[in-house]
Amino acid sequence: MPGPAKPRYTIIHGQYRIHRADQPRMGPQPDGDTVRFEPDNLQLLYLLPRFSGRAPDIRAKGINVRYECIDSLETHFEQAHQDNTFAFGARDKNLALLGYTNVKFFDDEPNVVSSVDADPLPGYVIANGIESNGRLLGLTYVGAPPADDGQAIFVDEALLDQSINAKMVHAGLAYVEPYDTMPMTLVNRMRVLIAGARSAGTGIFGAESVSVGKSATIASIDDAQDLVMWPKLFRRVVSYFLEGGTGLSNFDGWIRQDPVKRDDTLRLPDGEKANMHDTYEISGDQLSLHYNPEDLIIAPDPAP
Repeated sequence: MPGPAKPRYTIIHGQYRIHRADQPRMGPQPDGDTVRFEPDNLQLLYLLPRFSGRAPDIRAKGINVRYECIDSLETHFEQAHQDNTFAFGARDKNLALLGYTNVKFFDDEPNVVSSVDADPLPGYVIANGIESNGRLLGLTYVGAPPADDGQAIFVDEALLDQSINAKMVHAGLAYVEPYDTMPMTLVNRMRVLIAGARSAGTGIFGAESVSVGKSATIASIDDAQDLVMWPKLFRRVVSYFLEGGTGLSNFDGWIRQDPVKRDDTLRLPDGEKANMHDTYEISGDQLSLHYNPEDLIIAPDPAP
């Protein structure tokens, strides 16, 4: 079967940054699936596809990279977090894979780096485009780039396996969360990787609280914060409670009220078009999943 007519990805050289030596408390807050990146050529960002019509959110010569096709547990979302063992574990694994050593965080601000042996560090992103929040969506790498800065590049399974994205899944520290902007050959490879992690019970996959056939009682934000569950759903649960939700009785209706920010359009495993509200089951205050997240294909937010 013939492949795509032209490469979908662009290689962007640059450096990762996780610390501000001059104002450390104002520095980035890296986690398991995002990092600050400073391209050698910022103009390359403006040439990338904008999947939701959003321009790149460039600040201080850099942009946040959203790791394509993965979602790690939240270290901080609207002042809430998920199971800290795996949320911070994913962050620390990500930073180690990027090459950082002796990373320390403030005791009173545990998401902000207080010191690190060396920063910034060189690396490159094989970019797919700009996502709905203005972040750079792509695959992250360290080492010698395989192509010139700004060159269009095909990504095969071998190159995908070398990415930090894939390594996070292999380590059992990230969910696979496919969007329809990623080539299906790569989505299927990520599904193979997560199947291996699930089968072995690696990392979060030996400790899920909310999954297919397994439910957890969530009547408040406090109930949700120590759970291992699909972060995309967790973020909606948190927002629901912050907006005054009591128990889960009105959660489904709340999701359906906003088809862009909450009730994402997606494809079920059989290809049927559906929405976020089709992916979970609520019984009283108990929440479970109908499908593993990796078996879905999510559409990006529509352009405004």
